[in-house]
Amino acid sequence: MQRTMQRAMSDVEALLSVDAGRVPPGVVAFFARDSEGSKRRALAVLAVLLAAATAAGYCQGLARPPIALLALATLAAVIQALPPERDPDQARAKRPTLVVTASGVIVRDAAGLRSWTFEDLVDVRPYLHQQRVGLLLARRDGRREFVDTLCFERGEKVPELIGRRLKPREV
Repeated sequence: MQRTMQRAMSDVEALLSVDAGRVPPGVVAFFARDSEGSKRRALAVLAVLLAAATAAGYCQGLARPPIALLALATLAAVIQALPPERDPDQARAKRPTLVVTASGVIVRDAAGLRSWTFEDLVDVRPYLHQQRVGLLLARRDGRREFVDTLCFERGEKVPELIGRRLKPREV
């Protein structure tokens, strides 16, 4: 029992280290995807193109009103491309994180803080739940829980990573 408790503490310590910005050796951390990231990247590219058009128009001697409009459009695209300021209430909340350690998995997401040890898992498989593809984790006691791994950056690598850690136990 004490061995299990020590391992759980090391997993919790791993999560705390990840929260502090330090990923310990042997631990893999996955953070929530930025749902607006691709939109902001596209706007940043648009801002660069508008800035180039503004500079080219200025060099070509274009009249002031079109240059001013291009400059305003550039400014608007830059502002839209910047990440929004976080709400102070959200800033205090812990961000969704999935941590895979040598002994188990810890997930903090919309469903709360959950953890599993590899010793307790009997099956991990891809699963479609409420139009979301993720993993269904089955414990030895029969309980099953769904983890939406695709809401994390590089989340498509989680099944393989967990599978590699489970395989030696199946032999």
